[in-house]
Amino acid sequence: MHTLDQKGFSLLELLIVCCIVALLAGMAVPKVSQIMASSRSARIAADLTTLDAAIVMYQTDNGQNPEKVSDLSGYLSDAANVKPPKGECMLRDHSILDVKTEAYQIAAVKNGSGDATSEIRAQCEGHAAGDFSR
Repeated sequence: MHTLDQKGFSLLELLIVCCIVALLAGMAVPKVSQIMASSRSARIAADLTTLDAAIVMYQTDNGQNPEKVSDLSGYLSDAANVKPPKGECMLRDHSILDVKTEAYQIAAVKNGSGDATSEIRAQCEGHAAGDFSR
């Protein structure tokens, strides 16, 4: 009887290991994408909240509304470089928003009470801080 005393893995064993690794990677990639979208959402919400606070301080000091984010440079340490992260993020209603804009905007938003008044808020792609989930 002829026996082989070779050490190592057979082709079948390597194929099984490769399949297991591919299966685990396939389960991990969607979760990582979801985590990245959630982190982008949290950053945008935090940036917009900071910008909203700077807008209120600007209005208090100057008696008027800022026209653009760069007007807030006296109230933010690096206003020129406050930019939204690009890519997918999650909104509070669980929809996905693909952020492509280069900068945050300042715009009038209707007041939640239903009357005709509006307030100036920082926005990203037309959404205020409260629209982004954390």
